[in-house]
Amino acid sequence: MNSAYGLYIHVPFCRHKCIYCDFYSTTHLADIPRYLNAVMQEWESFCLNPPSGGFAISSLYWGGGTPSLLTPRQVQRVLDRIHQHGTVPADAEITLEANPGALDDAHLAAYRRAGINRLSLGVQSFIDHELEFLTRIHNTADVRRSFSAARRAGFDNISLDLIFALPRQTVAEWKHSLLQAIDLAPEHISMYGLTIEKGTPLHDGLTRGARVSCDEEVQREMYLLGKEMLEAAGYTQYEISNFARPGREARHNQHYWAGGPYLGLGPAAHSFAEGRRWWNVRDVQTYCRALENGEKAAGGEEILSRDQLRAEAILLGLRRRRGIDLAAWERTFAETPRALFSAALESLGGCEQQAPPFQDAPSGRLLTCAAGHLALTAHGILLYDYVCRKLYECL
Repeated sequence: MNSAYGLYIHVPFCRHKCIYCDFYSTTHLADIPRYLNAVMQEWESFCLNPPSGGFAISSLYWGGGTPSLLTPRQVQRVLDRIHQHGTVPADAEITLEANPGALDDAHLAAYRRAGINRLSLGVQSFIDHELEFLTRIHNTADVRRSFSAARRAGFDNISLDLIFALPRQTVAEWKHSLLQAIDLAPEHISMYGLTIEKGTPLHDGLTRGARVSCDEEVQREMYLLGKEMLEAAGYTQYEISNFARPGREARHNQHYWAGGPYLGLGPAAHSFAEGRRWWNVRDVQTYCRALENGEKAAGGEEILSRDQLRAEAILLGLRRRRGIDLAAWERTFAETPRALFSAALESLGGCEQQAPPFQDAPSGRLLTCAAGHLALTAHGILLYDYVCRKLYECL
């Protein structure tokens, strides 16, 4: 019986590195042809040594970096090779991350013909001075042009990424970006609080005092405003940071959150299956050289312990609206989760019964148990880290 794998292809190329980004990328675009050959070699190597029982690809995600730096012909070439050596359903979700500043009608139409059926646009903001602060290469006019061009090219599944909690950002500015995103009526909207990662120029600037981070109370207000506005506009919050029209939830990401197996191709890409996680080296040249020599580009691996798997089930489960499937937990770990978490639930003030997840509970409780799933309430979302820690303590 074939296992359904999510397939991720990391495209580690950017025209320049944004100040907040800590994903592996390089601006040496001349390496792209060599990199693509190595990716196809890595894919074929996996197909020659598949998991026991075989595998099929349930979804495919081109992430980065800036995948839209690849030409449609290059994308088509890789997709053809994937279809040649693997099993990909005709209705598989195939997503391409794209920069609004580097798209035109011809490219978008060609991506669509190549098989890309979902577009994820890294908008981040609809205010030009915020985009300049983030060192994005596009402006708000580019976003609107790219979105319209994508619609003309036949894309009926488009996601927009937004970032809030920028230094000195006001709630009014965040509301403006939300309104502009809603006005475009995409099928999916993600909103992420800005994370200050060590080693990035943004972190260095904050350390030197050159920038002021966003106040936590303001961040909380921004998050709640985003949740309220997106739900009022008809988007369902199916994960802490993700909202979608009915039936337009990201299948690829849901596969991750459900703990499904996935394969990552490219430098720094991660893979996971049967309790084992492995990852590739974080360097294009080293990655390519290894594959050219018929070797694996392994950067490391780990076998997750039972406690680690249970911790990840908590972490990923509570991020989702559907929450932790209690029956699935019992089947997987051979233990009753209600008994396991009883002390934590008591310390957290108990569990609401049958209240809708991700919504306000009359009691103000952080957790709800509905239809056999343990999930966060709206108040619980704001204390996600705290709730996870309390459940971890029971393991």
